[in-house]
Amino acid sequence: MVGKVFTILVVLIAVVMAFLGVVLPLDRLHDYMFFMRFFESMIPVLAVGALIKYLCTCRHCEHKD
Repeated sequence: MVGKVFTILVVLIAVVMAFLGVVLPLDRLHDYMFFMRFFESMIPVLAVGALIKYLCTCRHCEHKD
């Protein structure tokens, strides 16, 4: 349940940011660009973290009882 709420929250934030990027005038777009740069810099960090977790997790070693 928590995973679905988190996913919905992330999607809503992405939609709001996309909407603001289209609607905001150019003078207000400077404030918006700070958030865009933050997320652009976080994507590679999250991708590398996910790759490391995937490579280090032994899926076939898990025992289902």
